[in-house]
Amino acid sequence: MDKICIYQIEFDGHIGVTEEERSTPQPISVDIELTCDINTQSDSLYDTIDYDAVCRKIVEIGRNSYLNLVETLAEKIVKTALEDSRVTSVLVRIKKCRPPLKEIKGGFVIEISRHRGGRGTLQHLPAD
Repeated sequence: MDKICIYQIEFDGHIGVTEEERSTPQPISVDIELTCDINTQSDSLYDTIDYDAVCRKIVEIGRNSYLNLVETLAEKIVKTALEDSRVTSVLVRIKKCRPPLKEIKGGFVIEISRHRGGRGTLQHLPAD
């Protein structure tokens, strides 16, 4: 199976358990991997997944959501990606670049994977 991968989609988002944390935009970085069949016989954008459109949707969701949990943002992104019937599975990795804990120097990352099961239902992918 083929993959389209987009790394370090960056925007300022509103995520945090406290109102104070949500009220101040903070840097968020998203990686996404879309498993699909890539049509290598065509050179037309209409025959593939438009990664620019995927990126714009992720930024729109991230900038316009006021959420308590990074996990919720990840699930919203996954569901949006799976709206394209050509996508069979999605891995989303979200990094909260500057979490409010001074002890965390490299950011906080959540990663979720989902794949389209029978009858289009979402299923968790097993951990590697």
